[in-house]
Amino acid sequence: MRKNLLTKTARWGTLSYRKNGDFPGTALIFIHGAVGDSRLYRYQLRHFGARYKTITVDLPGHGHSNTGALPALDDFIRAIEDIMREEAISSCVLIGHSMGGGVCLEAFKQGLRGLAGMVLVSTSPVLPVSPILVDILERDDMDALAELIVGGVFSKKVDLLIGFAKKGLAEMNRDMIKNDVEICKLMDYSSTLAAVDVPVLVVANRGDMIISSDLAASLGNGLRNARIVLFDDDGHVPFFENPHAFNGAVDAFLDEIISK
Repeated sequence: MRKNLLTKTARWGTLSYRKNGDFPGTALIFIHGAVGDSRLYRYQLRHFGARYKTITVDLPGHGHSNTGALPALDDFIRAIEDIMREEAISSCVLIGHSMGGGVCLEAFKQGLRGLAGMVLVSTSPVLPVSPILVDILERDDMDALAELIVGGVFSKKVDLLIGFAKKGLAEMNRDMIKNDVEICKLMDYSSTLAAVDVPVLVVANRGDMIISSDLAASLGNGLRNARIVLFDDDGHVPFFENPHAFNGAVDAFLDEIISK
């Protein structure tokens, strides 16, 4: 994965992203969720990079993208614009998970040029924030946070995953984690959905404990041109735990909306 990592100077510090494939035409840009980074899309970078220019972003303050101050939602949008400019991308499909789905909708709301479609994964018009999470952050209990993240995000609570989560959280600025939560609290795209005029694929797991499939379905039902795919699985990250089915659903969607 490290060989795919690119780091550029940005207006707010350094901007990092991973790239596979350098095909002309519409590119795919994957946007991670809160307390995440581009590495979660490892299976998508390899799969879709065989057909499209495929980019997975480290949002400002996440992964290898460094910033001197806590980022705002606008900084996330500027990062996408900077990558499109750097990579000479004139048309893209944004693929966002959880908070990253809100980033996609914000990009549409702000009039991102060249937006050809969106894939919104395990997300909803309003992102619910657990009071338990807020309490853990106030107590600065990173072990409890790792347990909560792994137990809620993944379908199986594996000790190895908890160990990786603890390591990742230890490397991440505490204020950055809290900042992600505050950004999620402010996201409300209920009044934006009716205006969305690009095709959208909504993907979720029926057993998601973070954002229910009912909320995800309400997102799809509020859009004029959306397809909803619900997997009979648990967990919050279908693209990571069930990449074959997820990639297949996205392939079918892209075949419909992108002319070759």
